[in-house]
Amino acid sequence: MDSSSLPPHHLDTCVADRREPGMMVFNVRPGGSADLAGNVGWILGVDQEGKFALNLPFDKPSQDNRVLSNGNLVFSLTGAGLIMEVTRAGEPVRQWHITGKWTGKTPPDGSIEIDLPITHHTINLFPNDHLLLLSAEMRQFDNWPTSDKDPDAPTHTANVIGDVICEVALDGTVLRQWKLLDMLDPYRLSYGSCSGYWRDRGFADSNDWCHTNAVTYDARDDSIIASLRTQDCIIKFDCATSEIKWILGDHGNWKAPWSDKLLEPVGDVEWQYHQHDCSVTPTGTIMCFDNGNNRAVPFADRMRPAESYSRVVEFEVDENALTVRQVWAYGKDPGERLFACYQGGAYRLPETGNTFMTYGGIVTADGEPSASAGEGFARARLIEVTPDKEIVFDLWIDGSDTKDGMSLSSFRSQHVPNA
Repeated sequence: MDSSSLPPHHLDTCVADRREPGMMVFNVRPGGSADLAGNVGWILGVDQEGKFALNLPFDKPSQDNRVLSNGNLVFSLTGAGLIMEVTRAGEPVRQWHITGKWTGKTPPDGSIEIDLPITHHTINLFPNDHLLLLSAEMRQFDNWPTSDKDPDAPTHTANVIGDVICEVALDGTVLRQWKLLDMLDPYRLSYGSCSGYWRDRGFADSNDWCHTNAVTYDARDDSIIASLRTQDCIIKFDCATSEIKWILGDHGNWKAPWSDKLLEPVGDVEWQYHQHDCSVTPTGTIMCFDNGNNRAVPFADRMRPAESYSRVVEFEVDENALTVRQVWAYGKDPGERLFACYQGGAYRLPETGNTFMTYGGIVTADGEPSASAGEGFARARLIEVTPDKEIVFDLWIDGSDTKDGMSLSSFRSQHVPNA
């Protein structure tokens, strides 16, 4: 494959015989200050030998990807309002378009319509290949805080964005929707809940209360697990009733009845903050990429970016006792520390038990670590480690040596087993 068609990168480690067989597929897109301005993207696949077995370039930013039961890949171009299915060789099969992104425009020929105003962040699948997507809605609330940093700040009437989790059939029919503003406390704050993420995406004068960035279906009990970045928590709820089963995260600022669903820590548990990519491992534990922004909830002192670190962390949840244990983590110990303030992935591989980690948005400003996803220069690092934390794969997506300094990020990675 012509390396000139790939994003700038360098492979530092690849111990093929200790890696998971198959291919890791991931996106690359503009990051940092180039995030909303860049018109380029890739869906890439790296095989066990460290070779690029898949290279799909686009003139739009790419996003998440998954594997359908037929072995094909499905991925999203969220800025363009498109979802595409391709073979493992990258040959197009079909595509879907999001109506809210194509208002006043002619969708691509043969594209399947999904009647939603927007989709964002992740794409996932139910066991029957129905799409598990994220949309959003805006509601207005009185006496809502004007600041997540000043406890004495006045309140006002505020536009609040709540995420909507959707089940969509492959013919484009929206089958079910779960609205988080109906399920959680719309007045609870974490750092970032008052931020303007959605203002740049068509929701005027709005607040990013929740910022769901990952959802996964748990077939064991017909539930959905979701990562809520600006609530600093992972939740699990029943698909049939929308009842919250548990809440995993810092206990600060929760009140009844939601506080009754908080998981109590057993042993040495360090909470995750601004996390991404929650999933159920093959052994039934919960894994996520703990970005580590702030490492506090309002109005406690926040950790400075220069001291911050990101982790991949694995939790064992006892749903009957409503308790949680931390059973594995990578990223805090000396020699492991790296701060990726946004994006990121964590994936337990089924055959080797290795863990694949995507440090998706490593942002620096003037050479120093930054917690501002939309500012500074971004790089990404993809690492595979053995259960005893030996690095067997280490790939950097890094445009710092290019002529104009290409700022790039990666949302998460997905394992594709051999056919």
